Amino acid sequence: LLLSVELPFTIIRKLTNPVPCDGYYCRPLVAISFAISPFWLWLYFLDQFGVDIFATSIGYILSAVHGVIALCVLRHAPDGDGPLDFSAVVPLTLYGFCIAATWLDSIADKLVELLVLFGILLRIPNTIMGLTVLAFGNSLQDLIANVSISKKGLSTMAVTACLAGPIFNLCIGMGMGFWALLKSTGKNEIEVKFPTNLKTGFYFTIANMILLVFSGVVIGNGTIGRGYGYVACGLYVVYVVTSL
Repeated sequence: LLLSVELPFTIIRKLTNPVPCDGYYCRPLVAISFAISPFWLWLYFLDQFGVDIFATSIGYILSAVHGVIALCVLRHAPDGDGPLDFSAVVPLTLYGFCIAATWLDSIADKLVELLVLFGILLRIPNTIMGLTVLAFGNSLQDLIANVSISKKGLSTMAVTACLAGPIFNLCIGMGMGFWALLKSTGKNEIEVKFPTNLKTGFYFTIANMILLVFSGVVIGNGTIGRGYGYVACGLYVVYVVTSL
């Protein structure tokens, strides 16, 4: 049942996101998705920012350029499993990555709206929903990926990913979020209030960083032991309990 509900969205994603990589390459699909992607961008910017790219000539020029490139791909790209020339794979892959990012942003926005709706229906405060359901769902995929990387012996990469992910979310996520908010409201500044649970999160984040440095540099002499994992998990439990 869930797969049948998801199927239309999966088809739309495949028809708007060109993927020229090995194992996923299909010349007609790459050409069609590249030609249709401007219409997805039109829907995305209209829904997220209230900007109609087809209200000016930009949208039509963008569609025409994409159409020409799609015809070039359909005419000159290799048939079968490829592979495409490296000079063509890189820009197409980067463009597909940007399209995928817009899909993630749009889906995440709808999920947040659903969480707010469920919170209202179940009379659960937004802070609790954010601390539990949203936080778990947002971080579960990273947790699985980092654990898998660690099991393969790439512990340094896993630790780097654990730190780089939140930094990216804080810098890029908050930066783009505030930019979009200022753009949509037309204001020059936004007043931000820090609730108690958010201040608590800052304190626990600092405590975790101190614990990580102390465990890896002072105690472990460049190695992070298993004890840090137990203490960090306990620290998170204490954070959730105190924030609730």
